[in-house]
Amino acid sequence: MDLASIAASAAIAASAASPASLPPPVGQPAPLTRADAPAYVVGEQWTFKYVNELEPSKNSTYTQSVSSVEGGRAIINGGATVLDANANLVKLGPASYEPSDGKLRFPLRVGDSWTSSYAYRTGTWEALGQRQTTVVGVERVDTSAGSFDAFKLEQVVSWSAGGGNKAEGRTREQDWYAPAVGRIVKADFVDQETRVAPTTTHVELVKFSKPQ
Repeated sequence: MDLASIAASAAIAASAASPASLPPPVGQPAPLTRADAPAYVVGEQWTFKYVNELEPSKNSTYTQSVSSVEGGRAIINGGATVLDANANLVKLGPASYEPSDGKLRFPLRVGDSWTSSYAYRTGTWEALGQRQTTVVGVERVDTSAGSFDAFKLEQVVSWSAGGGNKAEGRTREQDWYAPAVGRIVKADFVDQETRVAPTTTHVELVKFSKPQ
């Protein structure tokens, strides 16, 4: 074999051994680029920790369990909480959002941006919110329930009270939505009412389970 043939054979062998030509390792997850709306199942359960830095008396840990799925909505804890088909809150205890809190919109992709509006009511309190949401990236986020690949969303809500109440303000949020869990697994937000001290709140997933 002449020198040219030997060199060509060596080049082919080197190319075949190149890591770039090898398939990805078996079992390695594909990069997170898109998320479709979650499909909830009865018995699916999440436990969250809620921390209010301004009013620690409101701090709590609570569990939400899917009781039924009706028309794409997840009925949780017998109806105490309701999620729409986009995993947005429609009802949370005595509070309601009409049509929903509008935090999520599917399919979810980095770079997506949207606006939404809603009416929030609890007791005698009523407010109208205008939300601007942007999906800014994908991150590995750590929670008490473990680490998850999640879409990071930045949100700004301008709100004004109605129903005879006189107040207005702005809320800035950072939320991390994890497709593996079908929920926002971590949220940090600061609510600034005009001429009132800001309220800083943190919500984090503590535990997650799904029927086998």
